[in-house]
Amino acid sequence: MDGVNPPVEKAARVLAVVLNYNGGADVIACLDTLRRQTWPALDVLVIDNASTDGSLDAVRDRHPEVTVIANDANRGFCAANNQGLDRAVAGGYEAALLLNDDVLLEPDCVARLAAALARDPSIGVVGPKVLFEPERGFIWCAGGVVDHRQNLNRLRGHWQPAEAFGEAGPVDYVPGCALMVRRSVLESVGTLDEDYFAYLEDVEFCHRVRAAGLVVHYEPGARVYHHVSRASGDRYSPLRKYLNARNSVHFLRRHGTWRAWLGFWVFDVATLPAVWVGQALRGRGRAVRAKALGIWRGFRGEKGPPAQPL
Repeated sequence: MDGVNPPVEKAARVLAVVLNYNGGADVIACLDTLRRQTWPALDVLVIDNASTDGSLDAVRDRHPEVTVIANDANRGFCAANNQGLDRAVAGGYEAALLLNDDVLLEPDCVARLAAALARDPSIGVVGPKVLFEPERGFIWCAGGVVDHRQNLNRLRGHWQPAEAFGEAGPVDYVPGCALMVRRSVLESVGTLDEDYFAYLEDVEFCHRVRAAGLVVHYEPGARVYHHVSRASGDRYSPLRKYLNARNSVHFLRRHGTWRAWLGFWVFDVATLPAVWVGQALRGRGRAVRAKALGIWRGFRGEKGPPAQPL
């Protein structure tokens, strides 16, 4: 891409942090796409969260060029990614790129994200257009909105045609499955809040970035493809609903306005009985009960991994 890839000696150094948890063939495919990136100053770090499927051995065998940190337990999304973000700061990288192990990148993706940071110093975080994999004709996420309606946040462009949302610009947040952040932001704002363990940590992180006066930017020319919710099940899995609900309370207790709290009580809490009836008919009643339990435990102050099985 003309005008995007500078000479190696002038290119900002980027550390791609790939979080692997039983990624199987997906993590190898992700690393294959990183190997084909056009950006000339890219290093790759794999954080393995105690995988048991042989994927860590496969990474070492198929991609000996990458650096690996092998955790002896599943540290969750936040703590594991923070290992990589800390490594980016300590190593003097200009930016870090967080990636799920089930994300595939187009060859110029890193170049386009890095170029966005280079052309506008007010941008602290930048994210790509995320398309469904294998349904590549549809958007999973074009950045996100925090609106406190039914859930704390929603994905922009969800299931819209891939060509939609083609205009770059500021958004409330970009998802942590593919998020590039400046090192200077990590030094001033901090890293992911490990109290969240998983889910909504990207929303909270981007909130802090915007509160610091920086822009969270959506760059549609950069594109990735995402196998959604492979690690935690579909969007109505009990674990996903539990953590989203609990972490919504955690977010509101730290950042919530009275309008946000009102939206939470009206759209999230008061509707739970009706939602349970509707979802129980679809065999999803357990997930709604997990959401209610997550709200309760959020008010009781639970943080990190779930204290008890769901």
